[in-house]
Amino acid sequence: MSESPAICPDLAREEWERHLASDEAFLAQRPLDAELEHKLLRRLGQSWRDLNYRYLRSRLKPPSVRLHDAESRWGAWYPRRRLITIARRQVLAYTWESVVDTLRHEMAHQVVSELMGDPPEAPHGPAFRDACRLLAADPAACGDGGVSLFRPGGAGTDATPDDARLLRVQKLLKLADDNPNEHEAKAAFARASELMLKYNLDRTDLEQPLETGYEYRYLGQSRGRTPHHHYLIAGILQEFFFVHCLWVDSYRVETGVKGHRLEVMGTKANVGMADYVYDCLMRQSEALWRIYKRAHGIKDRRAKRQYLDGLLTGFRRQLAQTKAMSAERGLIWLGDPGLERYARARHPRTTTTRLEAADASEARAAGVRDGEKLRLHKPMPGGKARSRGRLLSG
Repeated sequence: MSESPAICPDLAREEWERHLASDEAFLAQRPLDAELEHKLLRRLGQSWRDLNYRYLRSRLKPPSVRLHDAESRWGAWYPRRRLITIARRQVLAYTWESVVDTLRHEMAHQVVSELMGDPPEAPHGPAFRDACRLLAADPAACGDGGVSLFRPGGAGTDATPDDARLLRVQKLLKLADDNPNEHEAKAAFARASELMLKYNLDRTDLEQPLETGYEYRYLGQSRGRTPHHHYLIAGILQEFFFVHCLWVDSYRVETGVKGHRLEVMGTKANVGMADYVYDCLMRQSEALWRIYKRAHGIKDRRAKRQYLDGLLTGFRRQLAQTKAMSAERGLIWLGDPGLERYARARHPRTTTTRLEAADASEARAAGVRDGEKLRLHKPMPGGKARSRGRLLSG
């Protein structure tokens, strides 16, 4: 490895070492054997081909892809050897999506070298930024490795007006969950929905075009087979919570198994709210199913799909009712063209599939009844989680 990467510089020492000790301790617990490393490199190569096809119409020629150790950089592009390397530390201690983000960055360097004639400019200059736009890549010259697999993330310490608005919505949802009065609980729930609607209407009323201010986040874990109700939850997020949802390819390095994971795109406030709602619905769906299963002695494996289909259908009816109430007051959501452009830039080639509804049954009917009374409330960090979602007496 005598050739130095001509494009990607080393990270500053303090940036590389910020979590180095804890990452290395985590790596020591999950060594990568030869078979898993071979599968991993094949998957990286497939990810490179997918990105090349999706964003560049397969104009790049495949490079070699390897892992590197003991280098203070997350990725590197060696133009003479046509080699991309990714840090073993990132592959093992950070999410697969973080690894793919690094791969995009290095592919942007490859684009500059091989499609733009390697212009004489700074390593992360205008041509590189243009290449990043082609690949929907982060043009930053350095980073923190992405999302850790074992350190909990956070929103940071700098609160914004959007953060305050999101906290207010979550407090209203908690009020709806804690209130035993059905009328007052429904009113609090409707008020929370209307606050989110007004926030988004205010954004789209701005005179300047909405081209920036969006972000993306991955929710849940990579799964080889995605359960039916996960798709239903994603549909609820997209229809009622002002985000764009997409199931993207993912990969579990420790098992060598590919899968899918939910990506949500939107403003910071909307993505944060979608994360909150996703967590609530995932937790409460499983808890309410367990209660129903025990209460009725259910052994039929199909009943879970039927019950959860009904539960989320009932919850969707609540949201549709609050949306209709807002429309009666002249608050009508017509969509966010800026978000649509952002989503198309990130994922220019997508496919859609039709989701089949669960069969009608008593389990589904019971789920609908429970879903129409379901309230969203996520336990506070460090607090005691409830064994079930909030259901109003009815």
